[in-house]
Amino acid sequence: MPMLLSMAWSALSSGINQVEAVMIKKYNAKYTQGGFIFTALISLFAMVFFFIIDKDGLRFPPLLILYGIISGVFYSSASYLTFVALGCGSYMLSNLFLSYTLIFSIVYGLVFLKEEITLFTYLGIALMLVSIFLVKNNKKTADGKLQNVKVSVKWVVCITLSVIGAGMFGVMKKLQQVEFDKAYDNEFMIVTYVFTFVTLMVIGIIKDGKQILYIFRHAGPYTAAAGASNGIVNLLSLEITKLIPLSVGAPMLSGIKIIVTFLISLIIFKEKMSVKQIVGVVLGTASLILFNIKI
Repeated sequence: MPMLLSMAWSALSSGINQVEAVMIKKYNAKYTQGGFIFTALISLFAMVFFFIIDKDGLRFPPLLILYGIISGVFYSSASYLTFVALGCGSYMLSNLFLSYTLIFSIVYGLVFLKEEITLFTYLGIALMLVSIFLVKNNKKTADGKLQNVKVSVKWVVCITLSVIGAGMFGVMKKLQQVEFDKAYDNEFMIVTYVFTFVTLMVIGIIKDGKQILYIFRHAGPYTAAAGASNGIVNLLSLEITKLIPLSVGAPMLSGIKIIVTFLISLIIFKEKMSVKQIVGVVLGTASLILFNIKI
């Protein structure tokens, strides 16, 4: 039952997560300016979400604040670099490369938390990694010919650092749950978002202060939708890791994300898929079945 519930929440989380990525991509296509302020506003809207859902009153132990600040360093870096990567690279490739963040959670869960998983789980993880490799390889042009996806050095650097930041943020979320026995999830996310908002906003004002009203006016609707999406996704991911081991939940989330990203890329952004990429999506789906097999 926990696994089935986790899969349902993973599917919901992956679908909602695409809202943030689509908003970033669409804003980048129209305006391109104000990345620091844009990502800061996303964190602001997401932070408000965690204030609204709190029912037990907020408490901020000093150690939790420290965890939140460390998490904020990773999260703010990943947020801005993801914005840049989506602006200068493929929607599909950017999202699918971000699936590599699961590696950090898997290693942390298996090595440090000593989580027990089955042979089928290992096979599922292996299929997931093969799936990610296949879906990133090639795409089709408008005339149906295959070509290598052209990527810039800027995109490679940004997406790589974003993967590291997002991966470490995922580890920090689980670490604080272990340290505080899952008692301060809302507070942890609020501290992370506050740090991210303040840091990125200060940098944004220094860099784009003369254009701040222009950015606010055009970025508002995009950041509101992206921020709500971000808050819900982080809430669901916290709940998922309460139900199942981190080393299982992380690849399961990534598997569902591959399927959703494939559909969004095809339907909204008209990015054509090669046979290898379709095979990768199928393997990603198969890995989800393996995650549910117990021996």
